[in-house]
Amino acid sequence: MDQLTKENRRLRSQLDDLLRRVRENESKLNRVQSLALKLMGASGLAEIVVLLSRDLPRISRLDHVGILLEDITGEVALAIAEADIELRPGQVELNPAGSLPLRSYVGPYDARLHAQRCGGRQDLASLAIIPLRRGEQPLGALVLGSRDPQRYLAGLDTYFLEELAAVTAVCIENALNLRRLRELGLTDSLTGLRNRRYFDEQLPLECARAQREGGVLACLFVDIDHFKMINDAHGHAVGDRVIRDVAQRIARHVRPFDMLARYGGEEFVVLLTRLEFGAVLEVAERIRAAVAGHPVVVDEDRELSVTVSLGAAQCAVVHGVAVESASAGRALVDAADQALLRAKQEGRNRVVIGQSLTTHAGYGVREPGQIYDRFRM
Repeated sequence: MDQLTKENRRLRSQLDDLLRRVRENESKLNRVQSLALKLMGASGLAEIVVLLSRDLPRISRLDHVGILLEDITGEVALAIAEADIELRPGQVELNPAGSLPLRSYVGPYDARLHAQRCGGRQDLASLAIIPLRRGEQPLGALVLGSRDPQRYLAGLDTYFLEELAAVTAVCIENALNLRRLRELGLTDSLTGLRNRRYFDEQLPLECARAQREGGVLACLFVDIDHFKMINDAHGHAVGDRVIRDVAQRIARHVRPFDMLARYGGEEFVVLLTRLEFGAVLEVAERIRAAVAGHPVVVDEDRELSVTVSLGAAQCAVVHGVAVESASAGRALVDAADQALLRAKQEGRNRVVIGQSLTTHAGYGVREPGQIYDRFRM
């Protein structure tokens, strides 16, 4: 009878252990599925990184979560920078030192071997490193650490971790693809510059930033002179060549953080920040001279002399003055556009200064009817 009792207790203990494992696995599955749903609903790569670094340690009671990402092209860094996420070694890291792991590791934490992947931490006891990949393409790795030596035992079943890694990899790839599609939608295919849609989206944001920081904004409109005649006389292929060439010349004379876009047809727009207006006019004149100074090489036997007209306008932004950013930006662009119209009416191949705007009492003309200064050849 004692033997039967002992066997019964042993079997009951095994059953209780199995039930405990089932409940733990069910709880893990629910947590993984909940996080997976959030990841799949993320709006971009930055949100995926935030979910993993913020939610995963909390729901899984982890002491360390690292997201290591491969970034050969630099597009991941751009997405992270746009979201103002801080890169930290071992936590959110791009192109980590040493090759990305190709196989999962689950087992004891050895600081000599693993500290580099964990930001130099010395206090972890067990570790799981799970690669992120799509097919044979490595995307990165998840690094999960715990102070509990029993948390990640060697030989532990990694099904749930592998599932989370697979979902994460798919979400990262989708986020990058969506970003590429958005970039295509905001980029002019002929010149590689930003397009009007991008400029219109960013203009109120730049106005709001200038309002917060104080300073000046300036806008340049650049128009290729007599472009219709070029198309009619030489064909659209030559016209495209001229547009590309002019775009490149403009780009050489603006700073990397200035906003340069193809506004439509043969027209370009530049938004210049943190420049006094005298310096803005120097930029405009350099652009005009760069285009007029050298002909556009159409092919081996043909060159075309091309000129541009420019309209410039400035907005002085007073720190702390509340102004509606969309209307402020529109007023600045309209002033530059009107100046461009004057440049074309007065003979082309010149820079015309539009009326200055200020935010002291809202956006408006500071001196109605002020004299237009001009740069000419």
